[in-house]
Amino acid sequence: MSLSLQNNFKIFEEFLEGYDNIFPTYMLSTDSKIGHYTVISAIGAGGMGKVFLVLDTELNRQAAIKILNDAQSKEADILRRFKQEARAASALNHPNIVTIYEIGELNEKQHFIAMEFVEGETLRNLLKNRKLKLEDALNIAIQTVSALSAAHGAGIVHRDIKPENIMRRPDGLVKVLDFGLAKQTNILFAAEDVDPDALTQEYHITIPGMIMGTAAYMSPEQARGKQTDERTDLWSFGVVLYEMITGCAPFTGETKSDVMASILKNDPENISLHAPDIPIEIDQIIKKALHKDREERYQNANDLLQDLKIVESELNASNKSIGVGLLSSGILAVKQRETEILTAPAFIPSYRRWLWLGVPAALLFAGLLFGWSMWQRWQRTEINLASLIPSQVTSWKSDLGEDNSNRAKFSPDGKLIAFVATKNGKNSIWLKQIGGGDAFTRQQDEANDRTPVWSPDGGTIAYFSDRSGKQGIWTTPALGGSPTLLTPVEGYGQLIMWSKDGKTLYFELRQNLYTLSVASKQITKLTNFDQSVPLSHDFSISPDERQMIYVDKKDGQKDLWKSGLQGENPIRLNDDEYEDGKPVWHPDGKRVIYNSNRSGVKQICLAFLNEKSNIQLTFSDSDNNVSDISADGSKILYQSAKDDLDLWRAGIDGGREFQLTSDIGVEFWQDVTPNGETLVYQGIRRTSVDDKLFNGLVLAQKISDDNQRIELTSDGYSPRWSPDGKQIAFLRLVSGKINLWLTSAIGGDARAVTQSGLVLEGFSVLPLNRWQKNYQWSPDSRSLIYVANRNEFSNLWQVPIDGTGEKQLTDNEDKKLLFFNPLISPDGNKIAWTTMFIDAENKRHWGIEMLAEGKTTRIYQSDSALNLISWNSSGNELIFKSIERNSEIQNLPLDINIFRIASESDAPHLLSTIKDGYFYNIQISPDGKSLAFAARQNGNSVIGLMPLMGGTAKTLVSSNDTRVYFSNLSFAPDGKTIYYGKQANWQVISMISNFK
Repeated sequence: MSLSLQNNFKIFEEFLEGYDNIFPTYMLSTDSKIGHYTVISAIGAGGMGKVFLVLDTELNRQAAIKILNDAQSKEADILRRFKQEARAASALNHPNIVTIYEIGELNEKQHFIAMEFVEGETLRNLLKNRKLKLEDALNIAIQTVSALSAAHGAGIVHRDIKPENIMRRPDGLVKVLDFGLAKQTNILFAAEDVDPDALTQEYHITIPGMIMGTAAYMSPEQARGKQTDERTDLWSFGVVLYEMITGCAPFTGETKSDVMASILKNDPENISLHAPDIPIEIDQIIKKALHKDREERYQNANDLLQDLKIVESELNASNKSIGVGLLSSGILAVKQRETEILTAPAFIPSYRRWLWLGVPAALLFAGLLFGWSMWQRWQRTEINLASLIPSQVTSWKSDLGEDNSNRAKFSPDGKLIAFVATKNGKNSIWLKQIGGGDAFTRQQDEANDRTPVWSPDGGTIAYFSDRSGKQGIWTTPALGGSPTLLTPVEGYGQLIMWSKDGKTLYFELRQNLYTLSVASKQITKLTNFDQSVPLSHDFSISPDERQMIYVDKKDGQKDLWKSGLQGENPIRLNDDEYEDGKPVWHPDGKRVIYNSNRSGVKQICLAFLNEKSNIQLTFSDSDNNVSDISADGSKILYQSAKDDLDLWRAGIDGGREFQLTSDIGVEFWQDVTPNGETLVYQGIRRTSVDDKLFNGLVLAQKISDDNQRIELTSDGYSPRWSPDGKQIAFLRLVSGKINLWLTSAIGGDARAVTQSGLVLEGFSVLPLNRWQKNYQWSPDSRSLIYVANRNEFSNLWQVPIDGTGEKQLTDNEDKKLLFFNPLISPDGNKIAWTTMFIDAENKRHWGIEMLAEGKTTRIYQSDSALNLISWNSSGNELIFKSIERNSEIQNLPLDINIFRIASESDAPHLLSTIKDGYFYNIQISPDGKSLAFAARQNGNSVIGLMPLMGGTAKTLVSSNDTRVYFSNLSFAPDGKTIYYGKQANWQVISMISNFK
């Protein structure tokens, strides 16, 4: 409670007047004596009593005295615990914790506690229905969690963290009040498995109509009356942090019961709705702190404190560090570890720290030896990793089709960067000052720009663009002016660099290196790599423009190679098991900065041209892609992406939507058990998805049991329930081969049922939708049907659930004919699938084929893209979707036609058209009468529902955010609920400074 002269704590005054028998008015006035304390004034009241400002006549200092009310004082057990906890709290010596002076008695009837008087404002007053500046919120948060960390270390749990119990002095020092006291409550009733100390059992909650502020900050375990621990305080702090950032409470209701129900069942609105410019790292901290399952919450205050400090240091960009990494909450961070530089990696995530603490002495000694050898190498190359300073240059929410494949580039003087960002589906060149300010661009037009490079004098930017029907290399003045076509170029090219003399542009096109003479416009092909191999070589030109570093894949390894500009005299630069890419030649001509896939994550590494060795510079949990190095060699520019994807549900009759998952990382591709009680889905505990979908968690979660979940397997993707609800099939990628696996509904018994591989289920990243579903359960749950390529031929196969007797069902012998998306009829007697054929002119032709009674028949063919949706209930018609002729399938909204076709006919019948829908996100209802779809309306993503036979569509859910998207719709078995993913992605450009 507030101890301020401003009487910050008047919230109970009017209420107390009507309840004198419960909270008696103490007969104390100015100059009254309490031992050696003289009363100055009353300054507040609360559920346990009143607080007075007093003068300590012995030490001549002001203090605050809290007098326990009569009801509390008469309870012997309450009084005993009051004294015990107050003594424990008085032992705390921390600058952010109010100091307790003594415990005493008033007239042998009422007990008091004397404590430090804090003059300032409560956090509640600072908020006053507004959000704080990010810097202020972080400062208060760090000081508050520092206090919690100290108290928890002493075995004290606060149990009542809220803005009223956090004060800030005029000098900025934050004090947390009532440590050890909030636990003391009067118990009016007992229940089985109820913590007698839980705030839910405070006697003041029985007073009709009284809604205590504390309720909004209760953890789920408090709201249920369960045992509490330090994680309870971390939840309450998460609520406070949410309120500081957004200016509003995450859990609300008209009554206390409504608030508690919201805490138990609802998830707070995304902070981006209230604070769109807040870094994603803050959102991730809040999500982790507010996880309803405390096992998934922060496990201790130290981890939370570290994450907050790292975000603050990122904002200040002032702390020296040893490396770049991700904390347990997914925050781009650096760690001051100068004393550990020789003994440990630059960063150990909080959820792995116990492993490090338990390392045997032998491993520690080995680490010392390794660290010593690394230190020797760093000394030889004059690298001081402890001095590297990472900082975020800019970030933005991704638009459709946006990725970080376009490299950002430094201006020659290192003061600006040029990069590509997408707005309204169009890529444009943006500029951003390194020192601050907002990114800016010229007025956006209908062009699609990519891969900018600066002229040597910094006055011009060249880039590939498709504008006004002219595709090629364009230039424009760096700070504004009209674009000029330098030369037409057909194909998807990527500019690499502008030569130092300004005469030549280097670019990559169709897997080869080219040059363009700026004066004569002559294009020269320098290399002759195999164009049929879909591999970007990521060419980087040496500072003297005589050599290049590039990526190539040989003998199953993707490594860096060095050669002449025409590919002559190639030498493998690094020969290891890691997959490398995105090299950038350092201006000193002796080193290369590049990406290296270490344990499934792209880290930034340093390679030396004179020896086959490298140093890992980052230790991140998300991919970092090297973009550029400044002309003076001191700054490394890199790009990354952050994903936020959770599962939600909504009723088809309208009403509010409910969030089902809220973890750090992503959850997606859900499937509902046939009885409608449990979801199975895939989860990835990283902050960026990228291409990591194939090695995720497979999780099962009860829908009606407070979202309790179990991990079925730690390595799998694309799970689906069997029709009988007893097993889950999923795919697993091992050694480059995808196979089918099964596990029971409780997990722990995963087993492979195929060995020779399946066709990959393609997907788009934003929104995260599967292009095909290349396996399906049989209706009797005894086998699985799937598409596999064996001996380069695409065919349908079937395998029993015991994994024996794999059988080929079709006999395709055309290597150019590809199979996708098999669907089994409800009676199990027919299988339909789509086909695609690419002709000699690279044109695609689509078809629908069916297997019945051992005979394969093509029932429809088209030059328009096709995809099956479902059989009808009788199994005599197929429902499929198609886009207009000559349209290219993209992950962008399109007009989609819905057809039905009889299994014995080749004449489809148009049923309806979905406007601006996503081709790979359409589902039919269980009764076969309705279609659910994701689409764009007025710039926002929506989930719509329309009759299958055509009619007016209605909107079920709208994102209300132009850059939030819906993915992977699925119906509950009763057809009354829609499940879906809600997704956002951030593009982040960062910089490592002080590289030498």
